[in-house]
Amino acid sequence: MNAEYAALERYVDMTELLARVDNDHELLIELLTLFQEDFPRLRDALHVAVDTGNPNQVEKAAHTLKGMLANLSMKQADQLAARVELAARAGDVQEIQKATADFDREVTGLLAAVELFIAGRNP
Repeated sequence: MNAEYAALERYVDMTELLARVDNDHELLIELLTLFQEDFPRLRDALHVAVDTGNPNQVEKAAHTLKGMLANLSMKQADQLAARVELAARAGDVQEIQKATADFDREVTGLLAAVELFIAGRNP
C-alpha cells in the first residue's frame, strides 16, 4: 500500500469503493476527479445557505452532499453531512453551525487526500 492510498483510506472505505467500481482503477480516478471538481461548488451552496440562515436550503444542500459522499464510500463525511441535514430539518441553528464546522474539518482532510491520491496516479 502506498502513502497516497493510505491517506485516502483514512476517509474512504476503499474496499467498498473498489468493489463498487469492480476494481477499475481508471474509473476510480475518474470518479474522484469528478468529485474533486463538483464538491467545492456543492459545499459552497451549503455555506451560502448556512450564512443566509435558510434551513430549507441547508437541508437540501446537505442532503445532496450526503448522497455524493455515500456513493463514494466516504463514510465519516457522509455521516457529518447527515448531521447537518438533521439539524436543518429540526431548525436548530446552533447545531447547524457546529455540524457544518465539523463537516468542514473532515472534508478539508478528505479533499487533500483525494488530491494526493489523484496526483500519485497521474504523474
